[in-house]
Amino acid sequence: KQWYQRRVRGLEKSGEGEDNALKLSLRGRGIVCYPPTNYNENDYTFDKPEEKLKINWVYGYRGRDSQDNIFSLPSNELLYYQAALGVLYDPATRTQRFYQGHNDDIKCIALNPTDNNIIATGQAAGHDEKEGDPHVRVWNCETLQDIAVLGMGTFQRGVGSVSFSPDGSKLLCVDEGNDHTIYLYDWNKKNKITSQKGHQDPVLGAEFLPNNNNRFITYGKGHIIFWEIEGNKLIKKSGLFEKHAKARFITALAFTDAGDPITGDSSGNVNIWNPAERKISISKPGAHEGTVYSIAVKDDVIYTGGQDCKVKMFKSDLSEVDSWQLDGQLHGRVKAIAFCGDQLAVGTYNNGMLLGSFGAEPDQIIYGHGAGDLWGGTNHPSENRFATAGQDKVVYIWDAASHTPHKRFTVDKPAQACAFSPCGSVLAVASTTGEWWVHDSESGEVLSTYKSGPEQIDAMAYSPDGTKIAVGSHDNFVYVFSCDDLKAEYTLMGRCTGHSSFITHLDFSEDGKTLQTTSGDYEHLFWDVETCDQVTNTKDLRDVTMATYTCILGFPVCGVWPPGYDGTDINSCARSHDSKIVATSDDFGLVNLFRYPCCSPKAEWDMYRGHSAHVTKVRFLVNDKELFSLGGRDQSIIQWGVN
Repeated sequence: KQWYQRRVRGLEKSGEGEDNALKLSLRGRGIVCYPPTNYNENDYTFDKPEEKLKINWVYGYRGRDSQDNIFSLPSNELLYYQAALGVLYDPATRTQRFYQGHNDDIKCIALNPTDNNIIATGQAAGHDEKEGDPHVRVWNCETLQDIAVLGMGTFQRGVGSVSFSPDGSKLLCVDEGNDHTIYLYDWNKKNKITSQKGHQDPVLGAEFLPNNNNRFITYGKGHIIFWEIEGNKLIKKSGLFEKHAKARFITALAFTDAGDPITGDSSGNVNIWNPAERKISISKPGAHEGTVYSIAVKDDVIYTGGQDCKVKMFKSDLSEVDSWQLDGQLHGRVKAIAFCGDQLAVGTYNNGMLLGSFGAEPDQIIYGHGAGDLWGGTNHPSENRFATAGQDKVVYIWDAASHTPHKRFTVDKPAQACAFSPCGSVLAVASTTGEWWVHDSESGEVLSTYKSGPEQIDAMAYSPDGTKIAVGSHDNFVYVFSCDDLKAEYTLMGRCTGHSSFITHLDFSEDGKTLQTTSGDYEHLFWDVETCDQVTNTKDLRDVTMATYTCILGFPVCGVWPPGYDGTDINSCARSHDSKIVATSDDFGLVNLFRYPCCSPKAEWDMYRGHSAHVTKVRFLVNDKELFSLGGRDQSIIQWGVN
């Protein structure tokens, strides 16, 4: 009720004597929205749309800031996480299932050793009103249903590590707060057993010792600690490095078949410990060049993955058997390794996943973007494809049916926006520094290069006939180019000047004569494309139909602003090709679906969660049966079915 009341207060009759004109208030700016002359509110319904969204595919794997987070399940599926989703991928059928209980970043994951269908996942602080605090969820990977929710209101910043005891009854959790507090739960009874401050420095992981329900290890910056549970007390004793070099970080932990701890560190060393004496018994200095991120053991053979993009194989005495060099430029560091039958699944720093036999050329089974936020995305005009352009300087043209790249190429600067030509033959890609390029969409070849101002470009679009392209910059200008030949040099026609803040979105009209733009200070302006002059009497444009509707302001979308949102909260908007629904994406990890037009304060909507960070882009695919959304900081791409 409170949400509805606040919503009504944000959108109201304009009071300027215009029939059906509405006034949208955002941070003190009043935006008058004029309806078409033949608009009759009674002709429309503003109930929730009949169409519903369902996740079909999640691109990417959380490898950039996570590690040791891939597991093989009894179902032969691979379990990992991306954004706020637990993902279960079947390599045999190339299908995914999803656990959707979380509302923000999943930070850690563990399998119950007595029943591998029982999973624990911990999350960061989120936006959900009821369950937004950091917490742990225990769930069944067959049914994807919750079993227990632990620690709500207890953890400070997020849950950095979880581990089940060998008998499966206890769950160990590490808080990411300043004290890195250790919590021990009886997860079946949903009761906390005990807790204690962990370490003043960051704790990167925690694991129970095999075959001992009362001993566990924590490790992190400059330390490894051996803990013992005595009733409701936790007794801790530090590991002793003695003559061995002490690295800045202990970064990985596993156990030999005999139950002895194996650690990897930021100096590339691999050590086997005597847990009774808390001392290193066998050491392999410089096992990797750079940090060791992951360790796995099978049949008394130790596998390690590191910063040098190698997977190495060692005997139980740490004598090296073999080394598997992966493509470092393409994949980056090895962040996780797990056994999938006779093959190895390898999670990479560039948020992808490989599957293959040791030493052989692996198949890439999961693709994703790497470093930096992900903002650039556009649908193909006629094929079941879409493009994404990231700040990792990588551009993908995706095949939406196979969920694999149709084309991959790189650009010289971090990418921020992209746009297909109406025929799909070229793809324009814009950067964070004002440069933009026109690429052949089949070969990836750069056809021409431009510089439109010194700042970031957030929006670009071709006119419906493909003879012009508009480029919206953070320098507050919109640059309009003529491009009679899409693959030849473009000519600057002029600049649209009048915005007092950076350009966020833009659309051409169906006839290509008018351009609408929005800016960072919530201005909604219109322009004559031929002259680049501003059209100041917006009432005269009330009957102009836009070829696309990606601007977040205007009469057809003035009802999409949920209660309490300000002008920065909605990042993207997209009308379906059949003009029946409109999707938005926001700062709270949500994709929202409304009927179109959405121009009533009483409009209802459905919201869908999957992302954990601000959702930067949403676009419908060519047939309106699917749409995709981009997560900015979580670097994920979610492909949704529209049913």
